[in-house]
Amino acid sequence: MHAPGAITGGPRRSIGLAALATVACAVAGGCMGSWAMRGTRLQYNESFSHTSSQEMLLNIVRMRYGEVPTFLDLPIINSVTEARMNGTGAQPADSPLQGIFGGNFGLRDEPTLSYQPRSGDNLAESMVQAFPAELLLDVSPGNDRRTFLLAFVDSINGVRNSPTATSPASRILEPNDEFRHAVDLFTGLENRGAFKVRVAKHHTESHGAVPVSAVLGQDMVLAAKEGYVYEKADDQVTLVKRGKLMAMAINPEETEAADVQELERVLGLEIGRSAYTFKSREDAEIDMNMGSAVGLAQDVTDTMAMNVRSGYQVLAFLSKGVDVPDAHVRRCSVQLFQGPDGRPFDGRQLTRGLFHVCVQKHRPLRSDLAVHYRGHWFYIPEDDVQSRATLNLLKLAIDLQSEAGQTGPVLTLPLN
Repeated sequence: MHAPGAITGGPRRSIGLAALATVACAVAGGCMGSWAMRGTRLQYNESFSHTSSQEMLLNIVRMRYGEVPTFLDLPIINSVTEARMNGTGAQPADSPLQGIFGGNFGLRDEPTLSYQPRSGDNLAESMVQAFPAELLLDVSPGNDRRTFLLAFVDSINGVRNSPTATSPASRILEPNDEFRHAVDLFTGLENRGAFKVRVAKHHTESHGAVPVSAVLGQDMVLAAKEGYVYEKADDQVTLVKRGKLMAMAINPEETEAADVQELERVLGLEIGRSAYTFKSREDAEIDMNMGSAVGLAQDVTDTMAMNVRSGYQVLAFLSKGVDVPDAHVRRCSVQLFQGPDGRPFDGRQLTRGLFHVCVQKHRPLRSDLAVHYRGHWFYIPEDDVQSRATLNLLKLAIDLQSEAGQTGPVLTLPLN
């Protein structure tokens, strides 16, 4: 006879069997893989995104101190999750644990991280080459367009966005008030629907028509690789270049609006037109005899010619928005700036309302986007959404510009 409330061997055995069966089902039935995915995928995703933002922030701070940015890509993450179980069966009748299964259950998560320094062609593609002007098409209208124009564009029709600020070594900076005024007009008009940015495909003829028999299969393959195509008409073909034409189409009811005409005046555009085309300055033809570029603002007033920066130049420009400690200024370990008139110039005014990095001695409590550098914490405050958006747009643009699948030295770290 058992005392009230005592648990007999039978129920104990049932509890042990149930627990063992549950674990065995998870391991043998494939449930462990699903459990491991739910327990690790989002954590890896969050860590990867967060550390990428920190790396970008660190490189911007480095540029403020005249140092070269360094990127360490993480192309491969391998994670092996292993579960092991062994049991001893029911305990002897004279054991205090009689009726309960004994054993061990082990769970091991072993990630392998493969780091690849960005260098060579991959570095040149993502950092040195200028972004295409068509990048304007790949960002949504509104504030993102403003961020793109202020951070990525060096000038429009000769209106300059302080181009000297795109070099870490430059000491002379010029204000960009007129450029910011033009951008505010542009984004304000777009937000209220005064114009739309439209895209149309077009072909540019590369040479005159030739007989079909003169074109070989190899010629067609090489042309396709370079973005060309042969167009056939009767028994002749013409080699043409595929491309996109980007234009700003003005709402007919807005052509005489005061702010539309102000934008046209600032950018040197022909007043009263219903459409203006965008063109990258890199595509402008150079007349070697005249020494001038064909298709620039002073020659073609229906075109908005844009100089677009490279990733390296954008990093250098945004670095002007980094606060620096007074101790570093006193030690002359950071560059100070002057305006064209020789007076002291605060570089942070170039990125006001676009990007700002704060600094303090101790780690900030309300910001997880912070990096430790030269004995201080540089960070973006939690409530500064615009600076975070600018950083993320730059990160996205550089990743899109970078070539995928580049081979190079890989540093693999197995973590226990």
